[in-house]
Parts: sequence; C-alpha cells; structure tokens
Amino acid sequence: MKRITILLLIIFLAGSQFHLGGSAAKLRPITLAEVYPGDIRRVTKMELLNGSSGERATVEDKETISQWINQVKDLKLKPDENQEARTGYVFGISLFEGEMKTMGFTPNGIGEVYYESNPQFEAFTRSLFEKAFGHAF
Repeated sequence: MKRITILLLIIFLAGSQFHLGGSAAKLRPITLAEVYPGDIRRVTKMELLNGSSGERATVEDKETISQWINQVKDLKLKPDENQEARTGYVFGISLFEGEMKTMGFTPNGIGEVYYESNPQFEAFTRSLFEKAFGHAF
C-alpha cells in the first residue's frame, strides 16, 4: 500500500511539473502589432489612464496616435519569467477604432501575460502621457 501511495505521488508531481512547464513554454516575445486584433494603424482614439491618480485623458489627434503607434508597434516585448498576478500600474492604455474599444493594456501586461520592462516602449509611452496630461511622469 505504501508503494502505491508513493507511486501515485510521483505521478502526480511529474504531471504537475509537465503542466507548469507547458504553460511557460507557450510564452514568447511579441509586438503590439502582432497581438492587436486587426490592423493597429486603424486606431482612431486612445484613452490614457494615470494609474497613480486615476486621472484620464483622451487622445484623438491622428498625428499623435500615428506617431506613438509607429514608435511602439514593432518593439519586442519579452514575457516575464514571473507570471504571478500583480496589482498597480503607472500607464493604462485603451485603443479604439471609432467608439469600439479594441484593446486595453499596460506597458508590462497584455491580456493575462506580464512582460519585462522595455525601456524604449516605456520612454515613448511616458512622452505620450506627458503630452496628454501636461505634466511629468
């Protein structure tokens, strides 16, 4: 009986290891253009959320939207090895086509995947927020 219990425990632990490894194996570097549902160049509006204060700003200027998208759309975002849930953020971004929200994310999280800090992505986003809110971040 003791051998059966030990054997079942080993099988359970091996199965758990396989499952966790399988999830991590699916994570790969992405770009914003790859994960956007459609053509990211069709974005017509952005809603920005200051995660520190809750302050919101809407950007509808085509040139500002196009400039930011062109700066960040092809930057590689590498999945963080630590995929544990997190709270809080500085920059929250929602993208719209017309009045339809097509995507919402933070520079370090898209969907349920967390990404390592990308200094270029954050610098372009910080600049966008400073322009929209009129103060430093």
